[in-house]
Amino acid sequence: MIKKIAAWYKKIVATGTGNQHSDIQNKHTRLVNIYVLISLHTALIFYVGDLFVIQKHWIYHCITYFSFVYMAGIFILNKKKEFSLAKIAWIAYLFIFINLSALQANPGIYTEYYFLLVPGICLSVYQKNIIPVIATILGFICFFIPYYFFTMYPEDHPNREQFIVVGALFYSVYAIVNYFKKLNIKNELSLKENNKELQKQNRIIETQKLLLEKAYAELEVSKKNELAFLQLKSLRSQMNPHFIFNSLNSIQDLILQQNTDASYDYIVLFARLVRNTLNYSNKDFIAIDKELEFLEVYLQLEKLRFEDDFAYTIQHTHTEGISVPSLLVQPFIENALLHGLLHKSGKKELIIDFTFTTHLTCTITDNGIGRREAKKIQERQGGHHQSFALEAIQQRLEILKEQYGAAVGYQICDLYDQDFATGTKVEIIMPYQKDY
Repeated sequence: MIKKIAAWYKKIVATGTGNQHSDIQNKHTRLVNIYVLISLHTALIFYVGDLFVIQKHWIYHCITYFSFVYMAGIFILNKKKEFSLAKIAWIAYLFIFINLSALQANPGIYTEYYFLLVPGICLSVYQKNIIPVIATILGFICFFIPYYFFTMYPEDHPNREQFIVVGALFYSVYAIVNYFKKLNIKNELSLKENNKELQKQNRIIETQKLLLEKAYAELEVSKKNELAFLQLKSLRSQMNPHFIFNSLNSIQDLILQQNTDASYDYIVLFARLVRNTLNYSNKDFIAIDKELEFLEVYLQLEKLRFEDDFAYTIQHTHTEGISVPSLLVQPFIENALLHGLLHKSGKKELIIDFTFTTHLTCTITDNGIGRREAKKIQERQGGHHQSFALEAIQQRLEILKEQYGAAVGYQICDLYDQDFATGTKVEIIMPYQKDY
């Protein structure tokens, strides 16, 4: 029953709105409907209460019935898309209601101070300030009608001479509401621009995914370059739908929280990561500085998902002037995140260390749940998801080993403390090139 009533009220508030109208027009129409609905309920409650308590003159009943019909007419005007007339009719009703209240219904009890509501209400339903300014001036004039044209107050009442004070009150209400109105418009425009930017980035990502799928299909058919094929296959697994979905969901959450600055920063990071991934996938080797920068951007995005519980460190020793195979390390990091750290409670830590002595070694250490517990979780979930194609990475390392005749490969070690799993360590021995 409550849901039906709520749906009915929601339908009334939405009278006259539609997708064919601008967001601002729909907002103004809803506000007018809400104001009229509140006034209608207030008038009805007071009228019913007066029927049982006070004997009113028949003119009072006629005025009340007329006000009900009048307010219903405003709804009809909105329904017929006569928005300007509906707003004018609502403002006119305010002046009529407050004047009747000050002069007839509740004389001598300062009801004229209700005119201070006029500037705020007018500013909320009009985008331009012409009518709100006119209404504010009229409200100021009407405020003094009971003091000068009717005998509601004594002739020596101090309000008769308080033109400056009352004027300052009206101006203050108008200025404050107008300030917050402009601030709200500015925030709405900023949020709209950020939403457009997000949609633009989404389209770019979708286009890049399509291009990537097309390139992968062509390479899989031709298989003219086995190494390029394996790199592209690895690239496809790195940019898997889970990663894109989680990143965009995190960005969307920031926007819904109106954290537009942070969401825009992460959109830029994500676009940068995608661009670098596509650029580096066509290169056998890239400078280690670029590899470190790539991993930094990737981990910043993953931190968005893990939030404050996740901390990472990227360190390197004696690696100046070295180039490394492109996009080789990221899949191992993804594996550590998804299988080791994702299911761990509490502080999650990841350390990536590049060290060059007689050979180049990359060590990835996490304090996750370990491979044994990760396997149990996979079995309970009834799946065997891999965050990257391990077989493709292994084949790529074997090809690199054949090409450069070096000790190339990787090994995974489980870390324990008295039979209790404390994490996993991956050690990758990588080929390298010196720039000098």
